[in-house]
Amino acid sequence: MTDDNKKTPTDDKITELSAWQKRNKEYLEKKALEKTEESKAVETEREEAKENEDLSEKEIASVSEEETDEIKESEEENESEVEEDPETDGEGSDGEKYDPAIEELDRLEKQVKKPSFFERLKTKKSKKEPAVAKRHIYRALPVLGISSLVALLSIYFLSPLSTQKVIEFSGNKLVDQQQLYKKSQIKEEDYTLTTFIHKSIYEQNMKAASPWIKEIHMNYHFPVTFKVNVTEHKVVAYYVTGEDHYPVLENGEVVEIVTPTSELPSSYISLKFSDRELIRQFVKEMSSISSSITNGIVSVDLTPSKVTKDLVTITMKNENKILVPISQINRKLSYYKAISKQLDDASTIDMEAGIFSYSEQSIADAKEQAEKEKAEKEKAEASENQGEHSEESTQESNTEERNPSGND
Repeated sequence: MTDDNKKTPTDDKITELSAWQKRNKEYLEKKALEKTEESKAVETEREEAKENEDLSEKEIASVSEEETDEIKESEEENESEVEEDPETDGEGSDGEKYDPAIEELDRLEKQVKKPSFFERLKTKKSKKEPAVAKRHIYRALPVLGISSLVALLSIYFLSPLSTQKVIEFSGNKLVDQQQLYKKSQIKEEDYTLTTFIHKSIYEQNMKAASPWIKEIHMNYHFPVTFKVNVTEHKVVAYYVTGEDHYPVLENGEVVEIVTPTSELPSSYISLKFSDRELIRQFVKEMSSISSSITNGIVSVDLTPSKVTKDLVTITMKNENKILVPISQINRKLSYYKAISKQLDDASTIDMEAGIFSYSEQSIADAKEQAEKEKAEKEKAEASENQGEHSEESTQESNTEERNPSGND
């Protein structure tokens, strides 16, 4: 055998791998394949893994420490295996620098390098149980909503906020708001919610507190404010008795509180009759009369006749007087405006039976004429009586002359 056909021990080591190297190579290839499959699985489950990335810092830290310890232990094991294997040591000491088998092992070892911490963390997350299906969440929402609402209401009713109330009044000029609050029967311990529910009852209570109140509305404003808007009746006249003046409201009611003279308006209607039913009827009839007529009225007196019991005399600012039944004011008094334009002097317009007018001068003349006639009649009657008396005396004297001694 020649020297060319001889194989040196070095050549065998380069072309042939030992049994341990073969096993190691197979192991590395298997690991590389598993890593490839694992990376594909990680990619497909990445979206699901994102939903579970709410691990606490403590868990992440503990996992990172465990990974570090595992990596160190695996490295130490690999080093110990390399040191204990004599074949590998011999081959490593006698081998060439550019050994292709060792280079292939290094390349596979790099591919099969252990995954990073974050890759292992994602893999661990992907192995967790799947998330709850959305349909189950939708089914649970009504129960959760109702439970939350009940819990919130319980907390609210147990807190001091549930009984806090701020009541504000507006529009009340003649009615005291303390009186309204007292008559409403709202208590401090009442819940805000129950006050809102029963506000119509409180409105009725406050409306009955005073005859001045025409309308009252109670409105709720979040969170604890109630605004009470008061509308008061207007004063249409004053019932006058002596020096006292009592307001007469637009609904016909007489307020039994004397109005001081200093608070009386410059112009008002004085009602000089006390019958409450007639006052209500008068106010009702006057409600449809235009303000151009009502603004000219000074006073109203009850002057019943034998035929008309509700006949009143209305005195105007221009000294005209109107005789009209209360029950016919709405129908007849509206003609006064047209009639007054045809009058030159202060006149009396009689609307009791039909409508006609006569001036005060004609009345005075008629009275004067009646007085003259009465005086003349009395004078004639006196002269007639005197003539009769003189005739009687003449007859008596003649009788005495004829019988001078009639007693004998």
